[in-house]
Amino acid sequence: MNSRIALALVAMLAPAALSAQSAQDLQKQIEQLKVQLKAVEEKAAAAQEVDTRLTKVETKVAGDNIQWGGDLRTRFDSTQWDFKPYQAFMGFAQNPATGMPMPLTQQVPAQEWTNSVQWSTRLRLKMGITINEDAKIMGRLVMYKIHGGADVPTFNGSPNTVANSFNAGKVPSTDVLRVERASLVYHFKSLASILSIGRQNTTDGPPFEVREGGERQATPQALAVNATIDGIGWKFELEKIGLPEGTLLGLCYGVGYESGFGGGGLVKTNAAPVGFNFTKVDINTTTGQPNVQNASMQIASIGPLKDTTVLGAMFDMPLLFQIGESVQSANFYLGYNRFGNMMDIPYGSLNNFPIPSMPGVGGMPSSQYVTATNNLGDMDQWTMTWKHKVGDQFTYFLSGGYIKSHPNGKVSQYGAYWDFPAAFGGTQQLAGFGGLMGDPINSHTASAYYAGMRWDPLAKLGIGVEFNHGSPRWFTYNPSTGEYSEKLGTRGDVWEGYIHWRFAKNAALRLGYLDYKYSHAFSGWQIGPAAMPGQSWEDAYDLSKNPMLQYSFPAKVKNTYAAIEVTF
Repeated sequence: MNSRIALALVAMLAPAALSAQSAQDLQKQIEQLKVQLKAVEEKAAAAQEVDTRLTKVETKVAGDNIQWGGDLRTRFDSTQWDFKPYQAFMGFAQNPATGMPMPLTQQVPAQEWTNSVQWSTRLRLKMGITINEDAKIMGRLVMYKIHGGADVPTFNGSPNTVANSFNAGKVPSTDVLRVERASLVYHFKSLASILSIGRQNTTDGPPFEVREGGERQATPQALAVNATIDGIGWKFELEKIGLPEGTLLGLCYGVGYESGFGGGGLVKTNAAPVGFNFTKVDINTTTGQPNVQNASMQIASIGPLKDTTVLGAMFDMPLLFQIGESVQSANFYLGYNRFGNMMDIPYGSLNNFPIPSMPGVGGMPSSQYVTATNNLGDMDQWTMTWKHKVGDQFTYFLSGGYIKSHPNGKVSQYGAYWDFPAAFGGTQQLAGFGGLMGDPINSHTASAYYAGMRWDPLAKLGIGVEFNHGSPRWFTYNPSTGEYSEKLGTRGDVWEGYIHWRFAKNAALRLGYLDYKYSHAFSGWQIGPAAMPGQSWEDAYDLSKNPMLQYSFPAKVKNTYAAIEVTF
C-alpha cells in the first residue's frame, strides 16, 4: 500500500521536476546568448571604428590629392558705340514695272549708343588631380554673368552673341558653372611625350599672360584659337635632340561641330526656319510703301552635313640668354591649323535671329535655337608669336596671323527668299549670310598682327599697352577674349592701355581703356554675303562707304573699365 502511494507521488511530481530542470537550462542558454551577443556587438563596434578611421583617412588623402585654385573678377564697364550711316536691308518687294524682286533698303543715319554703367562677375575654379607620377586630370569651371543681364544673348550681328560651346564661359551668359577645361594628361617618359585627351587648354593662350601678369595658360596662341575645343593632343619633348629645355612639338585633333545624331540636333536631314520669303510683298498703291507684312516664314531642308574638325600642329621653344649683365628670356611659338568642313552657324541659342523684327513683320520667337545649315569649305591658318622678357621689369611681344580659305561653292541658308516660276529656278535665296569669307567660289587670304608691352617699374605695379590690326576679311577662332567686345577678331584697329596694381596679397586693381576702330563689317565671322555686281567686296562692306547691311555694325567702340581681381 505504502509502495503504491510512493509510486503515485513520484508520478505526480516528475513533470514539475523536469519543468524546473528545463527552466534552469533555458536560463543558462539565454545568459550564454547574451554573452555571445555582447561579443558580437563589441566586434561590430570595433569594425565600425576601424571603418570610420579608414574613411576619414581615405577622404583626407583624396582631398589632399585634389589641388584647388582659381580667381574672382568683378568688373565695371562704361562704353560708347558709334555707328556710321548705312543702308538697312529690309527684304524684297515686287517691282511694279518688271514684276521682278527689288531690294528694300532704309537709310540709317549715324548713331551713338551708350551704356555708361555695366557690372559683371566672373568666377573661375581650377582643379588638378594627381593619379600617379605620370598621370593627372586638369580642369577649370567658369561662371561669367552680367549683373541683371539676360541668360540668352540678344543677337546684334556679332558671333559672340550666339551662345554655343565655343564661347562657353568666355562671354557673359548665366550664373551656371560651365566646364571650360577638363582633360586627362599622361606623361610617357620613355617616349618623351605628353598625351592630353578631353576638353583641351585652348583658351587664354600666349601672349595673354603678359597682360595678366602671370604664367602661360594654354597651348594655342591667342591670335589663332581662343575658344573651347574638345579633342586630343600629343606633345613631344625635343630637348633630347639638342634643342633648349622645354621645347615642344605638338599635334592636335578636335571636333568643332558634330553633325550626326547626338550633336547639334541633326541626323541625316532636318528642317529649320532660316528667314523670310518676300515673294508676296508688293507696293501699296495708297501709301507707296511695301506691304512687308505679306512676308512669310521660310523653312529650309538642312543636311546631310559633315563634322567640322580642327587638325593642328604647334612648335614652342623657350630661350634663356644674357646680354651684358642682364638675363634675358624669350619664347618663340609657331602654329598651324587646318579647319575642315567649316559650317556657317554653330549650334546655339539667342534672341531675334536670323531676321530682326521690322515694321509689319514680327521677329522670330524671343528665345530660339540655331544650327548649321551647310558646310562651306576648309581654311588654313598660320600664326607666329615672339615674346621677350628683358630683366624683371620689361616684356614685349609680337604675334602675326595669316589665313587662306578653300570654299566649296555653298552658302549659309539663313537669308531672304523669293519664289520664281519653275522655269526660272523656283524658290531662290537672294540675300543672306553668304559663303566662306564672303565668297563661296574663290579662295581668299587675310592677315592680322598683335603687339604689346608691359613695364613693371615696381614689384606690384604694371603698366601695359597693346595694339592689334586685322585686314578686311580677317577671321580667327576667337569668339571672345572675355572683354566687352571681340578684340583679336577685329577687322580694323584696337588700342588698349591698362594699369595693373597688386595692392594686397592675391588681390589686384586693373584700370584700362579700349579703343576699337572697325574698318569693315562682319568682324569675327568666317562667313559673309557677296558684293553686288560691279563692286569689290572690300568696297561693298567698308563701313565708311554707306554699305547695305542686314545688321548694324559699329565703326567705333570706346570702353573704359575697372576690375578687382582676386586669385586663390
